[in-house]
Amino acid sequence: MNKNALINLLPHQNQEALLHEAELVELNLSQKICMVGEQTTHIFFPIDCFISITQGIDHYPPIEIGMIGREGLLGAETALGVSTNPFGALVQGAGSAWKINSQFFTNQIENDPELKDIINAYIAVRINQLGLSAACEHFHQIGPRLAKWLLMSQDRAQSPTFLMTHEFISLMLGVRRVGVTTTAADFRRRGLIEYHRGEMKVLNRAALKAEACSCYIKNRKIYSSLIG
Repeated sequence: MNKNALINLLPHQNQEALLHEAELVELNLSQKICMVGEQTTHIFFPIDCFISITQGIDHYPPIEIGMIGREGLLGAETALGVSTNPFGALVQGAGSAWKINSQFFTNQIENDPELKDIINAYIAVRINQLGLSAACEHFHQIGPRLAKWLLMSQDRAQSPTFLMTHEFISLMLGVRRVGVTTTAADFRRRGLIEYHRGEMKVLNRAALKAEACSCYIKNRKIYSSLIG
């Protein structure tokens, strides 16, 4: 099993065809994979890494508008004939991924109806989740958003422990670092999380879910309803 959920939905023969020219690569923490407007040269299917999708505006630093782990892929827009990156991408959790040439990938989609259906469904997921993300950032407070973000990170890290700094979290959420520090300290005092020197650990997932905004569950429901 290749451990990427989308590829695993394909019949074994189709998986082999897709991965025939794929390269298994290691992505490092904070590695920039692409920037907005750059040519999309490769598609990435995360295995045990996870990637922040970012967008900036004017002179402001980029903020996170999505997160991709083993449940998805980076570069799905190529299936629509889009050859440039609509977003930036930054490795949030180090690990491995399948790296596939974008032209080979689009050729496979044209020749594999099952792959095309899966990618189209995933694009629909991303569109729905991007809309939800925009509403979340406007209406929800930092505490529920931070809880949601920690749960999403834990899901993709596939572990209660992952590397993360308050500064990185503040950049991704688009809030001041002091707000993240204050909220994280409250979560730690209540026994929800622990952190030390850039290592974050979820101690009480149930309590963290109760603290998170409704977008965490909605994101999961969007995925399960369109992909399963």
